Amino acid sequence: MDEIKIINRFSKKQLIFHEGNPTDGIYFIQKGIIKVFKKGAFNKNQIVRISTEGDFLGHRGFSTNNTYPVSAESLSDSLVCFVGKMFFYKILEETPKLTINLMLFLADEINYEEARLRDMAVFNVREKVAKAIIMLIEKFGLNNANEINYLEEFTRQDIAELVGLNPNQVTKILAEFKEDNIIETDNKKIKIIDLKKLEKIILI
Repeated sequence: MDEIKIINRFSKKQLIFHEGNPTDGIYFIQKGIIKVFKKGAFNKNQIVRISTEGDFLGHRGFSTNNTYPVSAESLSDSLVCFVGKMFFYKILEETPKLTINLMLFLADEINYEEARLRDMAVFNVREKVAKAIIMLIEKFGLNNANEINYLEEFTRQDIAELVGLNPNQVTKILAEFKEDNIIETDNKKIKIIDLKKLEKIILI
């Protein structure tokens, strides 16, 4: 692996691979935050997943179409290790345990996506914004000030794309949450005042 891998540095907002590109390999994140997204109607992006250190990208391209069905873009300066497709196939063939773990990971990913699609189909705008905040808390945690970590790397557009909204809708609902003493906002920072009240919004 050390002999074959290629280490790439990506700056903020730099594209790593594009939807429809031929699948050339798989990417392992050593440092940084990456958004994986898909183009929707009217060129509206839908974020499929937020990936960070220890995650990998490009596995969705290992299909009969042999193209990446999603795009990946760095939200922060990132360090990413690339391994070519044929070498990765060889590793899977020679390491059954890795293949099984990859299969289990893909099954979990499908279950997560199905649950998220269900939520997006039934949630109203207020519930979707609450869901987006909770997703960010689950991914990045809170600091000592009860603020969501790494949120400075996200725009309101990024948050909106997590749950299929537009930035104006997100800004409006965040203002409502602030009035309800659920959160406090300061520029890009979001401080959680009442997590239980936030979670109660999406309990259906």
